[in-house]
Amino acid sequence: MNVITRGVKNSLRSPMRSGAIILMLAISIGLILSMLVARSSVESKINDVKATTGTSITINPAGVQGFAGGGNPLTSAQVATISSTTHIVSATTTLSDQMGASDTNLTPSLTLGSFGARQQRFESSSSTETAPNNSATVSRPAPTPRIAVTGTTNPNSYATNGGSLTITNGATINGSSSDLVALVGSSLATKNNLTTGSTFTAYGKTITVSGIYSTGNTFQDSGVIMPLATVQTLTGQAGDASSVIAKVDSSENVDATVSNLKTELGSDKVDITSEAQQAASSVSSLTAISGLALAGVIGATIAGAVIVLLAMVMIVRERRREIGVIKAIGGTTRKVVGQFVTEALTLTIIGAIIGLSFGVVASGPMTNSLVSSQAASNSAGAQLGGAGPVFRRGLNQLNTNLTKVQSSLTPQVFVASIGITLLIAIIGSAVPAWFISRIRPAEVLRTE
Repeated sequence: MNVITRGVKNSLRSPMRSGAIILMLAISIGLILSMLVARSSVESKINDVKATTGTSITINPAGVQGFAGGGNPLTSAQVATISSTTHIVSATTTLSDQMGASDTNLTPSLTLGSFGARQQRFESSSSTETAPNNSATVSRPAPTPRIAVTGTTNPNSYATNGGSLTITNGATINGSSSDLVALVGSSLATKNNLTTGSTFTAYGKTITVSGIYSTGNTFQDSGVIMPLATVQTLTGQAGDASSVIAKVDSSENVDATVSNLKTELGSDKVDITSEAQQAASSVSSLTAISGLALAGVIGATIAGAVIVLLAMVMIVRERRREIGVIKAIGGTTRKVVGQFVTEALTLTIIGAIIGLSFGVVASGPMTNSLVSSQAASNSAGAQLGGAGPVFRRGLNQLNTNLTKVQSSLTPQVFVASIGITLLIAIIGSAVPAWFISRIRPAEVLRTE
């Protein structure tokens, strides 16, 4: 009988003990696979979050916020600098304006209300203002509802869900064109009986309605969206922009990109904001899960190695006489060690087959459990801290990132599990092999 055959047969000499060892190994190896799957899934999500969350940078002219403040618009040269900055993968340029009764034949769908009237309380039909080039004075109209106009290179940037703008009728527009077309908000369209193909006047030109959009936001649904170049031409602001939203290739590069932009554009010329903190919070929580999963892998590996080690030490001690006899009749230490290593491998492989099968089934629920626990912890922390509206929005995004972690068993994870299983068998056999090498046949036979 050769070494391998004898080792396999010896592994099952004591069914009760072998069964207990195999069961404990199966639990350890199943936990290893589950934790590896959880870690792999979370690491994949971390990379996704870094590439998609918190990568937006908003650049506005210094001192300008919406239709308030002062300052000058961004120039075409500044927009070009933003687009060519390292790590920026895309940039959406926007120019905002407002149309009054003298600019369009549309009737605003919003009523001014007491709040709006207060914001315009300094304006009256008799007030005048010197034009920027000092060439003339213009009269300011009395407070009246106005229609917001947005010229943009990407109409989808107006969407409130982060995806595509919802077009309820007609088709979207090409933000890169200079066509006299527009998307009209659903509230404004209803107020003016506009449908796809209808026309209205704006800044003395006839504009065709390409489509009707809806965002679910009352203010946004009362506005008009046109191609950027169209608004620039109609309003006499060629090359100007009121804001640029830039996308960075990874959240890890946001801070460096912001610093570069401030240097290139001048920190006194632009105001820059980013979502880096939101991304950091998302990645931090996901990293915590990844660390917990890694700790589980290490703990389960150590537990499995200790199980094999103790089992084999016990077996070697029980069979000292048998080992001595084998050596006495000519068996080499190498063959005896090979027999016991084969026995350890047999127990480990049987445990691995059962454990890996268990791990495949349990990896999904295990990953979901880790993610749910972390999300619940974040929510509880926010409630205890009295989170405000801004923090709650960030928390909602964070929990969305967490709950979207999908468990996935990849070939690499499965191979890693098998590798760790073999490592357990090798570590568990090392000390018993050392004990075997020290056994002297004469001493064993004399003491026995």
